[in-house]
Amino acid sequence: MVLAYALLGVRPFRDDALEALRRPEDIVVPDLFYPEFANVLWQWVRTRGLGIDRAVTLLRDVEAIVTETVPASRMTHEALELAVAVDVAVYDALFVVLAIQRHSKLVSYDRKLLRTLPDVVISPSDFLASDA
Repeated sequence: MVLAYALLGVRPFRDDALEALRRPEDIVVPDLFYPEFANVLWQWVRTRGLGIDRAVTLLRDVEAIVTETVPASRMTHEALELAVAVDVAVYDALFVVLAIQRHSKLVSYDRKLLRTLPDVVISPSDFLASDA
């Protein structure tokens, strides 16, 4: 999760993640991204000492960074088909389907997605090295 690594300052990913967020004009996510990001923040509050005030601030920050949210319900059928076809989680497939629909790339650290769907999924370092 590039946004989480960037905002939470996760080493060694933070610098590439932050730079990758500065490049695109639009950052578009399925609407279920927000509860998942909030869940990551909850885990950090529970296990890593992140304060709740900071977690709420990071949630507001991510809401400001994302330029568009797409209802997952518009992509669920395609995501399920893709998930079954390439053996990835439906949650991950939603992001891939969204990238396909937008004729764009999904910037991700997920090794399985990078290996399985290289035409759509790109690592932050490769994204930064490209002209995208």
